[in-house]
Amino acid sequence: MAHLDHIIVLVPYASLTNPPAWITENFTITPGGQHADRKTENRLICFRDGSYVELIAFVNDDPKNREGHRWGGKHFGIIDFAFTHRTGDAAALFSELQERLDGVDWKEDAIKVEYQPPVAGGRKRPDGKEVKWTVTTPVTTTGYQSGQLPFFCHDVTPRSVRVPVSEEAITHPNGAYGIKQLTIFVDESKIGALSQAYAAIAGVPDSSTGDSYGIFNLRRLIEVEGRKNAQFNLRTPTQQWQVDSMKERGGAFLGALTFCGRVASGETESSRRIDDGNGGMGEVYLDLETLDLET
Repeated sequence: MAHLDHIIVLVPYASLTNPPAWITENFTITPGGQHADRKTENRLICFRDGSYVELIAFVNDDPKNREGHRWGGKHFGIIDFAFTHRTGDAAALFSELQERLDGVDWKEDAIKVEYQPPVAGGRKRPDGKEVKWTVTTPVTTTGYQSGQLPFFCHDVTPRSVRVPVSEEAITHPNGAYGIKQLTIFVDESKIGALSQAYAAIAGVPDSSTGDSYGIFNLRRLIEVEGRKNAQFNLRTPTQQWQVDSMKERGGAFLGALTFCGRVASGETESSRRIDDGNGGMGEVYLDLETLDLET
């Protein structure tokens, strides 16, 4: 079974160096570094459950840094997300992924989902430490795109080098301990194939009860008190702004992200929107829930 590794948010370079108030007021930001290609730089929002949000920007917003980059054509906002595994070799896990996808009984009009073999990645932290990993990405020449399908990130250096786990890094002003839910809006014509693919990719069943959407629950990388799963929803857009955002982005809009926080039993649960409505983020929520959740 796969676990959520991280969610990627593309921001202007100025917003990386000086994040907007809605981010700094809600989250603790951890230094990241510049990637090995020197085209992008990042900062992290790390969570108690082992996942994180990666704030990433093209260095100095130089258009040349977008050239040839897998995210070079992306709009600002949530652009991609990664799964991982607690243990295992990336090459062996890739072979297992291929087997699961080969075993899918694809619908007649579906485009088969495929992945490329793992490739090396890395960056240097501000303290000079080298961070190394491999990524396994979906094939995007057959009609799919990054963001419609997750990629995999597997560590070469210890995970704690890439994802700081200090109490300071994982404690946030808004009390969030992880990601509750991400909704990916896609065209109706792709819902069926993507739902089949997600079940094989994540190694979990589709929990939906209809053909017009998919629901996938992934156990957290680190078990924490509270909600046990991070949920991924495939949906067709129902509001015009969602339709427009999906079309602007070529057929996939990662448009609704919810973080989860805890309140003690007996205290008031709540859900509120925390983003400022700018930067192509879609909608970002924080749900505060009681501790005795089992889902």
